[in-house]
Amino acid sequence: MLKYTLELTKERNNVIKSEICSRYNLDWEKVESKSRKNIVVDARRMYCGLLRNTFGLKYDKIGKILNKTHATIIHNSKQHDIFMKILKSYRINFEEIESILIEDDSYYSHEMKNIERNIESLEEKLLDLINKKNRYKNKINN
Repeated sequence: MLKYTLELTKERNNVIKSEICSRYNLDWEKVESKSRKNIVVDARRMYCGLLRNTFGLKYDKIGKILNKTHATIIHNSKQHDIFMKILKSYRINFEEIESILIEDDSYYSHEMKNIERNIESLEEKLLDLINKKNRYKNKINN
């Protein structure tokens, strides 16, 4: 398990969905459905566990993503923790998907995009502050 959280990007979310669908031999629509078949519930639990543990998302945000209540997500997260402890195959699947997210060549490009977004935001704030400073200077000089 990660010691820090990653940012959930659209690309990473697509990787997770693809891996879960592949490992459980399901379509993503089935995972998002209200189905209570064991394999669908297992896939949904894995998805919740990844979003919670790897990305640090809150229960209500995961609930909105899956169109489930936060109580359902809390239950899935608790079940995920139990499965991680007692089912080796479940834990291996989780760790493999998590490692794909980290070792994927695009991991660094995701981080670079995030840094670039932060730089752009800071540049905008800096320009705003410079403009405010110049307005105050003009008011003082007038």
